[in-house]
Amino acid sequence: MTKWLVARGEDALLLGLTAAGLALFIGPLLLGPAFPQPVVLFSTLVVVSALVVVGVALQTHRLSTRLLAVLAALVAIDATLRLVIVIGLLGFSPIFFLIIAGGFVMGPSFGFAAGALTLLLSAVLTAGLGPWLPYQMLAAGWVGMGAGYLGRVTRRSISPWAIGVLCLYGTAAGFIYGLLLDLWEWPLLVASGSSPLSWVPGAGAAALLRRFGGFYLASSLAYDTFRAAGNLVLIAVLGPAVIRALDRFRRRFLLDWAEPVPAAEQAPAKISADVGTPA
Repeated sequence: MTKWLVARGEDALLLGLTAAGLALFIGPLLLGPAFPQPVVLFSTLVVVSALVVVGVALQTHRLSTRLLAVLAALVAIDATLRLVIVIGLLGFSPIFFLIIAGGFVMGPSFGFAAGALTLLLSAVLTAGLGPWLPYQMLAAGWVGMGAGYLGRVTRRSISPWAIGVLCLYGTAAGFIYGLLLDLWEWPLLVASGSSPLSWVPGAGAAALLRRFGGFYLASSLAYDTFRAAGNLVLIAVLGPAVIRALDRFRRRFLLDWAEPVPAAEQAPAKISADVGTPA
């Protein structure tokens, strides 16, 4: 019962962070360029959220301090990969592979922190600081978080069907990441009413959806397809080996905390009245 409540508490925290993050993506659709963009504030909130999630996972023993070193190593490696390939090949970037693999093995809290902190560190290394940063951090964090929940469902299996499901997830994540970032930038970076594909204030949901669909198909679909295909190929080729290695770290560094079982008390021995006592 205690473990169930602990898991639900972690899930509730991640759900709350997701709801708050979605408000940042939906806000520009409602307010357009009037939506405030305090980059430092939003980025700081995402970082604090990631640290809080990790802290809760530590307190509930879903992570250990040694696994934090694994998290730091994955973030550093991933950020370095993005430094080498800043934009990637027509949208493909290798950074999502380690975010997905790490979340799949270590859990949703680890995955969220890995995605958010990787994008932050890579932005610092590549001078990629801008109004897009907190949105990139949130979207990448959700990619890792979703992989963590998928790992729970499949029990971190590396069987062919589990890897196949993870490949499908990586493919979908490649498109969803791009959709989320387009959802934010569309009302802010495209002049209002400048074309049939631009955001228009006061338009109904159907009109906005039609305009956004045209904008996405014209500007981002091909780019996101390369990202999705790259995720699929990396997971299919390298996924089993990397997941096996990360799971070895997890089993070695994560203690299984259990409630102590009280020892059964022995009944006091009874001495028969017929037994005589020594003089």
